[in-house]
Amino acid sequence: MRVAQFINQHMIKLLMGLIVLGLLVGYMLPGTGKKLQALYPGALFVMLYPMMVGIKINEVTGAARRLGFMTAVLVFNYFISPLLAALLAQVFLAGYPDFAVGLILTGVVPCAGMIVAWTALAKGNAPMTLVITVTSFLAGIVLIPLWMSALAGKYVPVDTFKMLQTILYTIVIPLLLGNLTRVWLVKKWGPKKFMELKPVFPAVSALGMYMVFFISMMAESVTLVHNPQYLGIIAVPLVVFYTLLFSISVLYARLTRTNYPDMVALAYGVSGKNISIALALAVVFFPPLTVMIIAIKPLIQVLFMAGFFRLTPVLHKYWVNVLPQTGK
Repeated sequence: MRVAQFINQHMIKLLMGLIVLGLLVGYMLPGTGKKLQALYPGALFVMLYPMMVGIKINEVTGAARRLGFMTAVLVFNYFISPLLAALLAQVFLAGYPDFAVGLILTGVVPCAGMIVAWTALAKGNAPMTLVITVTSFLAGIVLIPLWMSALAGKYVPVDTFKMLQTILYTIVIPLLLGNLTRVWLVKKWGPKKFMELKPVFPAVSALGMYMVFFISMMAESVTLVHNPQYLGIIAVPLVVFYTLLFSISVLYARLTRTNYPDMVALAYGVSGKNISIALALAVVFFPPLTVMIIAIKPLIQVLFMAGFFRLTPVLHKYWVNVLPQTGK
């Protein structure tokens, strides 16, 4: 449990350290990373299966009770976000097709479970983010392959049917196994004990993610060391993407007079992208340079999520003053 707590508290720092270590080891041992890519399937399972234990499929029933709000969330996640990513890819990364695909993949994937914690910290509607997470996740099973074919197909070949099959194998099966595992654990040990064990699952998932990133950085270390400008090329469109996504979601909430808790849930629900799913698809379908933009993404994403959290007291005060009937 202590190890799990350490990993959860220092997840981004550990990720940065492993990226740097992967680059160093890969540069000193060229070719080793390519050989280690055979470990990807096992690493992906370790990354995805524990993550799915915390996703309750039955939460999707909550979407029916807030149909209008959930429609707006899905429009943001699967219309505005993908098209915004594709536009920025065209503007900033037209000469770098592998990076462009990574940015589009960032815009296409749904939100991650971590948004629940961020929303709760910001005094937002945390239960609603559970509904957002599950509903967006299930919608993505079909919509991710379709959007990647439509938007990324101009840069690299995308087999829509094969991607759908891969999502079924690598995501849906772990999702079903994860739900069965959660039910079994709750039945065996009770809800209280399960909640005590819950922090272990994201920590184990992080270990699989670290392994994939480490191998990927090893495989492309020589290329990145010889082309350090790639970091800036990747970072700029990501910063613009998250700036616009957070800003548009807050502006929409203000214009529609959405209450403060739901505004926070919306902002995190459309901006807290699922790194694990993006990484799994990048590894399976796209060149290693595409994985590189996915590796940089969590570092930038967490800065924006933390930055938005720092702004929430100001936003809450504004919401109470401007929309007093919904600002509680």
